[in-house]
Amino acid sequence: MKKPAQLLFSLLAILIALPQLVSAENEQTWYDIELILYKQGSSYSAKSEHWPTDPGSPDWSEAVNLVPEASGKQQPYALLPRPDWRLTAAFNALRNTRGELEPLFHQAWRQPVAGPKNAKPIYLGSPTGLFEGVIKISVNRYLHVDLDLLLKNALGNTLPATSSEDALSPSLGSVRVTGKRRMRSGEIHYIDHPMMGALILISRIEVTTPEPVPTATVESAADASATPSEAATQPAEPPAAN
Repeated sequence: MKKPAQLLFSLLAILIALPQLVSAENEQTWYDIELILYKQGSSYSAKSEHWPTDPGSPDWSEAVNLVPEASGKQQPYALLPRPDWRLTAAFNALRNTRGELEPLFHQAWRQPVAGPKNAKPIYLGSPTGLFEGVIKISVNRYLHVDLDLLLKNALGNTLPATSSEDALSPSLGSVRVTGKRRMRSGEIHYIDHPMMGALILISRIEVTTPEPVPTATVESAADASATPSEAATQPAEPPAAN
């Protein structure tokens, strides 16, 4: 059994280390994220696979939305201007596969990336309603990507007859596409699925913060802004003694 002094020392060591552990989990580094999603074409038929009739939907109840491009300031989850995209050639190559691979989504944005406990899911969706889901990016020594998407109506006419109650499910006839990857910054990674695929590039960026204004500069600016009447009310210094 530890002596009281040893127990107190151990407790103090834990309390000293705790803020460091918390700050490490809460520490956020900024990254540029670029994502391409595409649907597998006719040669990747679902006929050879057995899909659940209703796979359920991803949980996007707490997901954040990507926001329009920010001008002149650092804003989380803001879309990047197209000239900054780096996977445009890959997206164009997908479009030239004559339907074998059908590109569905291509966006790039900037965000802070935190540890797994504090990472926020990001909502992803197609304007035409082809897919819907979330992506979550976290960092814990390596970057980690969790993808959870619903490819809408992917099964088409292959569904068995269902009751009218089942037909009300929003995920009926869809395919759930999930994938996890451990990544390195600056490398293109590929997530594969029989019905859908993803290309993702995550690049760390250096975010510069403005330097604090020195106190002396602030005081000098305050003195310079004083009106003549204010300056006249200041007490004069006594003459130096001879």
